[in-house]
Amino acid sequence: MRRHNQDPAQSLALVAEAAAKAPSRPDILWLYVQLCARATGCEPEEAEARLRKLDPDNAAAWLGAFTRTHARRDVAAQNEILDAMSRKARFDIYWNSLVSKITRAVGPAPVPETSLTEPLTTTMNAVIGWLSGIALPSFAPLGDTCLKTTNPATAERCRGIAKALMQGDSMIAGGMGISIMEKVAQPASEEAMAMVTHRTRSAYQLETAGAIVSAQVEQDKFTREMLELMSTLRREQDVYIAIIRWAGKPLEPQ
Repeated sequence: MRRHNQDPAQSLALVAEAAAKAPSRPDILWLYVQLCARATGCEPEEAEARLRKLDPDNAAAWLGAFTRTHARRDVAAQNEILDAMSRKARFDIYWNSLVSKITRAVGPAPVPETSLTEPLTTTMNAVIGWLSGIALPSFAPLGDTCLKTTNPATAERCRGIAKALMQGDSMIAGGMGISIMEKVAQPASEEAMAMVTHRTRSAYQLETAGAIVSAQVEQDKFTREMLELMSTLRREQDVYIAIIRWAGKPLEPQ
């Protein structure tokens, strides 16, 4: 991103300032935790505890603690955290809120006259890329554990986590949930077949909404409407559903 600060230390300082000004905002606190965990000398534990208090039903608030136990191969501590995560209702990374707020804060990006992408759309795409680069690695230790486990007790914990992931607010979480559920489900079971349906539907809706967005001539006008949707809808998936409905396309693959 150009106008958004990509320097990790400066990004952390900006987000820390925003978190201090809005201490009851879990989305900003989640972003601070992710940036802090990547910064030398920054300890995210206290912020993680505040996030768990602010959003107690959110399993994602335990990701940092799990990552640390995974790194030191503390199986007992990992199991405790997996157990806690498996009892949570959802797995939110505040995707829509962060994309919409950061894009609006950064504003339209300067683009060359030859650019095929308009200024505000350029910024939103950059914000999405930046947030994806932050969010995706945070899921890796959980995926490594749940997708590789052969332990029945761990698999059962991961089943509960998969359900929370599939109730999450991002395609990243939903996709991870489907992958884990596919791993722990009995082959050819109703549960396994349901995951095939979920994966097919998710891929179709993402592809269909993406095609609709790409076809817009007035890119920034449509981007502003998308940002408004993101500011009111919790789940990224619901934005895609709204776009598909607006275009009069079927919500299910035909």
